[in-house]
Amino acid sequence: MIQSVKRTFQILEYIAANGNFVRVNDVAKALELEKTTVYGFINSLKQLGYLEQDEISPRYRITPKLECLYAPSFSVFELKHELRPILEKITEMTQESSYLAVQMGSYYRHELKCEPNRAVKITLNMGKDYEMATTAIGKAFLAYSEHLQHSIVKTSDSGEPSILEKEIKDIKNSGYALDIQAYDPDLNCVALPIFFKNKPIAVLCVSGPSYRFKEPEFNKSLNIIDKLLKEQGKYATKLPA
Repeated sequence: MIQSVKRTFQILEYIAANGNFVRVNDVAKALELEKTTVYGFINSLKQLGYLEQDEISPRYRITPKLECLYAPSFSVFELKHELRPILEKITEMTQESSYLAVQMGSYYRHELKCEPNRAVKITLNMGKDYEMATTAIGKAFLAYSEHLQHSIVKTSDSGEPSILEKEIKDIKNSGYALDIQAYDPDLNCVALPIFFKNKPIAVLCVSGPSYRFKEPEFNKSLNIIDKLLKEQGKYATKLPA
């Protein structure tokens, strides 16, 4: 076992279990560590944003940033089971293809699809990894992950925000992502992130041929998704204000 990793979690566990307002001396005594050793760990966690110091005393507490490490209590199997009927209704009401995508590290994958009974329709590969920065679905995931943004989004040589950074900002403002003949000249799509306990867990997408799936259809699709998820009650299409 790597001792530094063990000590990091021992310190966090001690702080959480003992009032979340402790001194370096308290931690050192409880864990039988040197005060300077504990201070080094605490200072590193403070710089990373997981601990903060009290304004009027030499005590430390865990910050809300640690919540980003909590895995939401849901399974992909359960998600697919619950959202399959919604995808079917979306396709029935829009007469276009609908997809459910989940994040796979720095990629995403389509887990569900529902296609309309039309001669011309959009079909995407299931089980294939897609890059985040090239599609509306990927950008919807990017917009709500600072870690992905740091690793994927780059500023321009002039120091100005890149095109992708501007797109991400627009997505955060509007709550959805658009792909208008960008990934494929024959394809348009609208993608909407799905939240569970205020965490993005998946993206719903509606796509269709670019000659018929245009802005009025985008808005109709967004309204349908929002309405159906509100009726379902478990998942949300936006974070609370």
